[in-house]
Amino acid sequence: MAASAQRIVVGSRVEVPSIGAGMVAMDNEDGTWNIEFDDGQEGDFPTGQFVLAANQSLKELRQLPDAAPTRELPSGIRVLSIPWSEPKPEGWTRFVCFSDTHGLHGSIPSEHQPEADVLLHAGDFSNTGELEQVESLSRWLQAYPAQEKVVIAGNHDTTFHEEYYMGGGGARFHDPPLDCAQAKALLQGCTYLEDTSTEVLGYKVYGSPWQPEFCDWAFSLRHGSELWQKWQEIPHDVDILLTHGPARGFCDRTSRDQRVGCPELAQAIRQRTVPVSVSGHIHDGYGWTTSVDESTLFINASTCNSSYSPTNPPIVFDAPPAEELRSRQNSQREAGGGRSPGEGGATSFPRAPPFNELV
Repeated sequence: MAASAQRIVVGSRVEVPSIGAGMVAMDNEDGTWNIEFDDGQEGDFPTGQFVLAANQSLKELRQLPDAAPTRELPSGIRVLSIPWSEPKPEGWTRFVCFSDTHGLHGSIPSEHQPEADVLLHAGDFSNTGELEQVESLSRWLQAYPAQEKVVIAGNHDTTFHEEYYMGGGGARFHDPPLDCAQAKALLQGCTYLEDTSTEVLGYKVYGSPWQPEFCDWAFSLRHGSELWQKWQEIPHDVDILLTHGPARGFCDRTSRDQRVGCPELAQAIRQRTVPVSVSGHIHDGYGWTTSVDESTLFINASTCNSSYSPTNPPIVFDAPPAEELRSRQNSQREAGGGRSPGEGGATSFPRAPPFNELV
């Protein structure tokens, strides 16, 4: 049924064929409506080009690992349910995802530490970059039952952002100041990424600690050109993207029902059709979801809940061999008319969401 035959009001959930789902943000009073899509895009559409969504709920359409059965995506990636007991297919790779442990890695229940091939940690591994917490994390990583470990920093890991820390940010937390070089040197037993890439068991992984600025924390950039330019550093052939903050519209909803993810990041991921995006930062956004066409798996792996208790289980997924993953992803991209790696896209910036919760 066309939208013209239905009651459309600002705030309605709608679907635009071949583009996705979103919310009506404005009546342009010229027969068109401004729609903000869940992936951070926006545009003006006449009523004949969209329909009311069957589900008008504004709640996050995300899955929790203890509430969803194992799910296989078109890329072949399988998100496992707890207790992660299913054997992985021969030749595949198992990933276990943590984030926002805030120095409490030693308090993670043993049953929440499943064996895997690769451990991914999306930042905020400390409270405020304390040296003893970094050293303790290194021991935990070295003992964890995974062949490879990849880690990025987050806004709480202040000693890993030396420019911010020595420029006055560190004075908020430590007197006398800590040694930033020593902090980074203490991180052992993993590959640390900071706007850099690595290849892990054949998969191309890119890691970056940045997120939209708020409350004068580390690794923060302004919406618009600053964040857009930062995300243009993401390679177009990345298999797994590890960022501290989530993309706008994907596992980024706070307890106040606000989406606070990065719209520029969402646009960059859409440009590249990234198979897997792993983040944290927004504790209330813990869980996983997919893009509308299921071409991207979005994971918010926050280990600590909103009360800073490390009770959220990790999120575990199996991936087919890297070449098979890329082949499936390319086939889906071609079938859906999506962009090829390296193809440019619009550089207009969606409106930034409010960001007033300390995480």
